[in-house]
Amino acid sequence: MSHIAEILSSISNTGKRISTAARNNRKLSLFLLFSFLLAAIIIACVSGLAASPKNSDDNSNSTSHAILRSSCSSTQYPDLCFSSIAAAPGMAANLTSPKDVIDASLNLTITAAERTNFTIERLLSQQGLTLREKTALYDCLVDVDLTLEELHETKEDLKMYPQKKSLPLYADHMKIFLSAAMTNQYSCMDGFSHKKYERKFREELINSLTHVHQLCSNSLAMICNMTDTDMMNAGNTGERRLEEQVAEDGFPTWLSAGDRRLLQASMVMPNVVAAADGSGDYRTVSEAVAAAPTKSSSRYVIRIKAGVYRENVEVPKTKTNLMFVGDGRKNTIITGNRNVQDGSTTFQSATVGTFSNLPGI
Repeated sequence: MSHIAEILSSISNTGKRISTAARNNRKLSLFLLFSFLLAAIIIACVSGLAASPKNSDDNSNSTSHAILRSSCSSTQYPDLCFSSIAAAPGMAANLTSPKDVIDASLNLTITAAERTNFTIERLLSQQGLTLREKTALYDCLVDVDLTLEELHETKEDLKMYPQKKSLPLYADHMKIFLSAAMTNQYSCMDGFSHKKYERKFREELINSLTHVHQLCSNSLAMICNMTDTDMMNAGNTGERRLEEQVAEDGFPTWLSAGDRRLLQASMVMPNVVAAADGSGDYRTVSEAVAAAPTKSSSRYVIRIKAGVYRENVEVPKTKTNLMFVGDGRKNTIITGNRNVQDGSTTFQSATVGTFSNLPGI
C-alpha cells in the first residue's frame, strides 16, 4: 500500500509540474505575441511617417519632370535639354514653370561656355603656336567672352520678365542675345582652316562649341515658345507688335529722345574730330576711339572728316555709346587690308569691328 501511495503522489506532483509549465508556456507565448504586435505597430507608424515626405518628394519630382519634359519638347534637341537639366544636382527638383526651366538651361549654358574658355586658354598656353593659330584662338576667347555676356544679359531680362518692359520688347531682347550667342560659336570655328596644322584645334574645340551652340538653341526655342504663348494670351498679334516697336516719327520706340534728335539733326556737334589731313583732334579713327571714355552712359560722337583712312578700327566692348559721323559714304572711306594670306582671320579682317584688342600679338 505504501508503494502505491508513493506512485500516486509522484503522478500528482508530475501533473502539477506539467500544469505549471503549460501555464508558463502560455504566458510566454502571449508575451511574445504581444511584443510582436507592438513592434509591428511601431514599425508601421515609423514607416508611415517616413513615407509621407518621400511621397511628397516623389510627387514634387514628378511634377517638375513633367514641366521639364513639356518645355524641352519645343526645342531642337529635346533629349539634351531634358537629360542635362535632370542630371544636374538639385536643378530639376523645384521646377514650377517654363521660366524656371529656361533659367536652368541658361545656367548650364554658362557653365559650358566657361569650360570652353578654359579649353581655349589651355591651347593658348602651348609653345610654338603660329601667328595665325594665336590670332584664331584669341578670336575664340573674344567670342566666348561675348557669349557669356549675352547669356548673362538674357538671364537678367528673364529675371525681370514680365514686370518691367512690354512682352514684345522682352521677347526681342532675349531672342537677339541668344541668337548672337549661337553665332559666336560659328565665328570661333571659322578662324581655323581645314589644313592639317590647324585641324587639331578644330578637333579640340568642335565638341564643346557644338555643345554650347545646342544649349543656346534649346534656351532660345523655349524663350520663343514662352513669350509667343504669353503674347498670344495677352492679345499681342504680330501687327500690334510692329505698331508698338515703331513710333510716329518712324524710329523704334526703344530709341531715346536724345538719339532721335541726333539722327534727325542736319548737323551733329561732335565730341572729337578725326581728320586724315591733320585738321582734327586725331589723324586716325583708332586714336579717336582709344581716347573715348570707357563705359560712357551718354553718346560720344566722333566725326570722321572726308578722307581715306587705311586702318582696321577696333572698338573694344568697354567703349560704349560711340557714334561715328562721316562726311558721306563716298567722301569718308575706311579701308583695311588684313587677309588670310598675312595670317589674319576673317574675324580680324573687319574694317570696323567691335571686339577686344589681342594682347601679345
